[in-house]
Amino acid sequence: MSAISLRQRLPEGLGIPLIVFASTAFLVAVIKLISPGSVLAQQIEAILVTAIFLVIASFGQGLAILLGGIDLSIGVVMGLAGMMISGLTNGADAALGWAVPATLASCAAIGVFNGLGIALAGIPPFIMTLASGSIFFGVGLGFTAGAAQRPVAPALQKLMSGHFFGLPLPVLLLAAFALAAMAFQNGSVEGRRLYAIGSNAKAARIVGLPIYPLTVAVYGISGLCAGIAGVLLAGYASAATLDMGDPFLMPTIAAVVIGGARVTGGRGLYLGTFAGALFLSVLETIITVLSLSQGLRDIIEGAIIVIALLLQTAPAKKRY
Repeated sequence: MSAISLRQRLPEGLGIPLIVFASTAFLVAVIKLISPGSVLAQQIEAILVTAIFLVIASFGQGLAILLGGIDLSIGVVMGLAGMMISGLTNGADAALGWAVPATLASCAAIGVFNGLGIALAGIPPFIMTLASGSIFFGVGLGFTAGAAQRPVAPALQKLMSGHFFGLPLPVLLLAAFALAAMAFQNGSVEGRRLYAIGSNAKAARIVGLPIYPLTVAVYGISGLCAGIAGVLLAGYASAATLDMGDPFLMPTIAAVVIGGARVTGGRGLYLGTFAGALFLSVLETIITVLSLSQGLRDIIEGAIIVIALLLQTAPAKKRY
């Protein structure tokens, strides 16, 4: 074990995630104020169910940002996953046993393709993932002509609408995924190595950390997470379209940044990303309740990212 991986500290503090959680609780109270006729418990349940897509996809985005990169293909991969699972199952459960692994493997392969281009060819992550997103969107468009697929397998629909001991299955999945993601990013040797690489890639290379394999693995995980989110989204919507993942791309970036991650890499807790995803899900509910236009939604999301970045850079400016 290298010295840098043993001594690399975790990102400092829980302050930002706790602030984001508190802000989320405040927004939940706002929902009750602007929609007094609604049942708060049902509102919270609905928010948690719909948050699962962003929570899962943001994990992969967070790992990419942890390395100082970014994954702009997430929205496309989510759409492809939904189209694949809908097309392969063709509205029946019989094919789920092989359709789900095939879909997720294909999505992970897109991520590996991104990682190889970034790690081996030296293509900047922004360019590589943007280009691959365009390429694979074109592939999906060629196979489907952009038409919506048939309804997904009933079992997937039941998964997204079912309950276990009174709790929605998606909420249980969300909790299990969040715990696993935190254990990997902030509690594993591989996670500490990612922090080391993101903090100082040159130093990490000198001490012998496997930078290239880890980079490829991170983007493979990002593709896999986008695939899982896309499959679940198709089950939730009961059907799929090629562009159904597009609205999730910017929120995955926003969730990571709001949660305190440094866009240049090396800092960020998954707990913060999780908090950011919940915050954005509650905010989306408020926007829906107020019937704001899509343009205003985009402005709000962009403003939140800019404000979070300004708050990050303010302490650094004070040192000079």
